[in-house]
Amino acid sequence: MGGKTFAASATAVVAAILGLGAPAQAQPQSGQTVIDIPYTTCDGSRWTATWAGDSFYHQPEKGAGHADRRIDYRTWGGACWSATWDAASRRFHHTPKSGGAGHHDTILNFTDWDGVAWTTTRVGDGWKVTQR
Repeated sequence: MGGKTFAASATAVVAAILGLGAPAQAQPQSGQTVIDIPYTTCDGSRWTATWAGDSFYHQPEKGAGHADRRIDYRTWGGACWSATWDAASRRFHHTPKSGGAGHHDTILNFTDWDGVAWTTTRVGDGWKVTQR
């Protein structure tokens, strides 16, 4: 290998290890169970959510994460909703951020970082995702 080729290859390997130049979040495959979901918040920010017991652990695209009992997310039509997990009923409790009555459901409909519509359900400490 020539010096420049080796240096370029070494730089590519280091970048791959550090996650530089790679997408921050790979899109899941429909029907797959994943550890985290890449969702868009009400203000358009990119976050991921994993389970932290019966709460969510939110991680922004850049910066420190935090645990919270609720998730605020954009749903398919672009509306902003909030959801909590009801461990007793094993369902989400959804409430529109614009006000109004909420509802319980086993699914959560969200949009990912690319605006793709997904439905997810809780499976243990993971999410089963299905692309709309």
